[in-house]
Amino acid sequence: MNRKSRSLPKAGSLWFLLGPAFVWAATAQGSGELIWWPYLVARYGGAFLALLLPAAVIQFFVNREISRYTAVTGKGIWRGFVGISKFYAWPLFLLCFVNFLWFGGYASAGGSSLFEVLQFPVGVSERVGSLFWAYVLVGVFTVGLLFSKTIYKFIEVVMKVVTGITITGLLVSVILIGSKESFLSFISDLFNFSKIGAGVDWANFDHSKLVTALVFAGMGGFLNLMYSYWMKDKGVGMAKYGKPISGLLAKKGLVEEEVDYQIEDSEENKKRWKGWMKYLNVDSGLAVGINAATILMTSFLAYVLLWPERNYPSGWSITVAQSTFFESAFGTVGRVVFLIVAAAFLVDTWLALADGVSRQFADFTVSVSEKAKKKGMRWWYYFWLVFLIGVTVVTMPLAQPGALMKMVGVISMFAFVFYIPALGYLNYIKLPKENPKFLRPGWASGVVLAVVWLLYTGLAGWYVSILLKG
Repeated sequence: MNRKSRSLPKAGSLWFLLGPAFVWAATAQGSGELIWWPYLVARYGGAFLALLLPAAVIQFFVNREISRYTAVTGKGIWRGFVGISKFYAWPLFLLCFVNFLWFGGYASAGGSSLFEVLQFPVGVSERVGSLFWAYVLVGVFTVGLLFSKTIYKFIEVVMKVVTGITITGLLVSVILIGSKESFLSFISDLFNFSKIGAGVDWANFDHSKLVTALVFAGMGGFLNLMYSYWMKDKGVGMAKYGKPISGLLAKKGLVEEEVDYQIEDSEENKKRWKGWMKYLNVDSGLAVGINAATILMTSFLAYVLLWPERNYPSGWSITVAQSTFFESAFGTVGRVVFLIVAAAFLVDTWLALADGVSRQFADFTVSVSEKAKKKGMRWWYYFWLVFLIGVTVVTMPLAQPGALMKMVGVISMFAFVFYIPALGYLNYIKLPKENPKFLRPGWASGVVLAVVWLLYTGLAGWYVSILLKG
C-alpha cells in the first residue's frame, strides 16, 4: 500500500469531540455497574469492594493505547493486529468470534426488566416473557441500526440520553437513602484491602462471577477494542480523513481508503498532536470516570438496600432486585422507572455491541483478504451485523442472561492477556519507526501498560489454577 505524507488535522473543540466516552461508559454500564458489582455487594457485602476502583481505573490505560493507534493511523485496531502477523491475528480473531456469540444475554436481561413492569404477555413464565420483550427490543434497535443516516451518531445520541437519566436517578437515590454512618462504612470497606475475601465461602464460590465483575468494571477485553472504531467514526486524529459508516438509506457508504497516511514531521503537527493527546486523555478519563462513578453508586445502594436482605440478582430476573435502588427513593413510580431504564441500558449495551463487533469483524475481514477488500468496509459491516442479529435470536433462549454474560466476561479476561502486548508493540515500537519522533509515547506510560498486562495475566493465572484444582 502506498504511503502518503499528510498534515495532522486540528483537534478542535474537546466538547464537540467528546462522545466515544459516553458510548463506552453506557455500554459498560449494562453489565458491571447494573448487574455484577451489585450482585457481589448484595451477596458478600464489602468483601470485594477494595477491588472496585483499581479494576475500573486500569482500563483507562488500555483505552488510551487503543485510541492512540487509531489517532495516529486513522484505522481500526484490527488493521494493526493483522499488520503484526496473520499468524497472531487469526487465533486472536477466532477467540473474539467465539466471545461475541453470547452477547444476546444483554438483550434477554433487558427483556426481563420490561416483563417485570408490564407483566405482558399474560399467563406466561418469566423466561418466556423475558424473551418476548428481548426480541421486541432487538427488533426496534435493529431498525435504528439499519436505517439511521450515520450509524455512530445514532449510537452516541442513544447512549448520552440513557446515561444522563440513569446517573441522575442514581445520584438522587444515593442522596435520599444514604446516611453519614452508611457512607463512612462503605468508604471504609472501599479502601480496606485487608478485608478482601473476608467471610466468603470459597469452597462454594463462583469464581467466574468475580472475574466477570473485575473485567466488566469497564468494558472488558474485546469490548474495549470497539473504542477504536467509535474514535474512527468520530474523526479523531488521522481518522478525520476517512468517512463514517452510513445507514442503508444513505446514498454512499464507506469505501476504506487505499492510501496509508503518514503524519508529516513539522512543528505545527507536533503542536496538534499534543492537542489530540489531551483529547485522548480527557475522553478516556471521562469514560472511566463515568463508569467508576456509576459502579460506586450502584454498589453503595446495594450495600445499603440489598446486602442486609441478601437480595442479590439471579435467574431471568437479573435486574429486578436492583429496582429497590429507585423504589426506596421514589416509591413505586421509581421502581417502574428503574426497570424501564435498566431495560434501555441493557439493550443499548446490546445495540453498541452489535455495532462495535460488526465493525471489528468487518475490519478484520477486509484486512486479511484482498478479495473482501473490494466489497468495502460498509458491505462487510452489514454482513456481520445481520449475522450477529441472527446469532442473538438463536442464543438468547439457550441460557439465562447471567450465564451468557459470564461466558463473555471470562473470555474477555484472556483477551486482555493476549492483545495488550500487541498494543505495546504497535504504539511503542512499530508506529514510532514509521512516524515523526514526537509521536513516540513516554517510557512511563509504557511501564504502566506493562503493569496492567501483568495484573490481568495474574488474574487469568489465578482463575486457571482454580479450574485445575477442580
